Amino acid sequence: MKKFSFLITILLIAATPVWAQNKVMQIHSGGSVAYEIPTAQVDSVTFTQQISNVSATPCKQDVLKSSELSDKVDVKFTNKGVQITHYNFEVSCDFTTVNVTHTLVNGVLSITQQGYPNQAKCLCHSDVSYTIEGITQNEVNVIFINGKQVYCHNDNSQFDCDPNVIIDKEEYFNAPEFRDHISNMRIEGNNLKFTITASGCGGESWVAKLVTTGAIEKSLPPQRTIQLSFENMEVCAAVFGKEFSFNIECLQVEGYKSVQLNVSGKTILYEY
Repeated sequence: MKKFSFLITILLIAATPVWAQNKVMQIHSGGSVAYEIPTAQVDSVTFTQQISNVSATPCKQDVLKSSELSDKVDVKFTNKGVQITHYNFEVSCDFTTVNVTHTLVNGVLSITQQGYPNQAKCLCHSDVSYTIEGITQNEVNVIFINGKQVYCHNDNSQFDCDPNVIIDKEEYFNAPEFRDHISNMRIEGNNLKFTITASGCGGESWVAKLVTTGAIEKSLPPQRTIQLSFENMEVCAAVFGKEFSFNIECLQVEGYKSVQLNVSGKTILYEY
């Protein structure tokens, strides 16, 4: 696949180099990068600042089916730093610039990617990759891109979740709104338990899932927002209550002893 190439402009506090009159990339202090995509198409670009090896592909909306356009992020730690590859990054189809900024605070690496301008009503997808230099795996507990968690040190640990605890952005936003009654929510060990009351024929076929994007809100303690997805195909007028239990170990946050869970309007503190 062909890729766009970029000229480089390094912004210094004192002055901007004369050779950068046709600038298509800007490197700002603090790790901020903006690169414009002109009509020429080549490979990638490398430079010796905090963010390097930046590349982006042309729009893929005409060559991929809609089912193939779910975004995916690969994170790889190298001897240079952390390498990010964001597949099918969504921008407006008029974008000429992608801005990349980052901060690293208390083990949380927060990255912002933003296409600019963002005025067209149509959407475009591009693969974006870059390396943030000088960051080791031992320094990073969690990585966010545009508020979505894409990496957690716990992902490589022994923690496993219940099969009905799902970390998936698309499923989270497509989950139906929970309209039944939930009660007696509590945590016993690493299990979240509660009772759902709804109409049905006994509740044997009911299926409940906890769905989250994986994002962690920065607070003390940190917070996770969870959507309760409930499937009830029983058509009876009787009302029943049924208890559900979920192993939630994988929802722990590295470096903290507790996390606040916001579950379909209810809040509970998970301490571990």
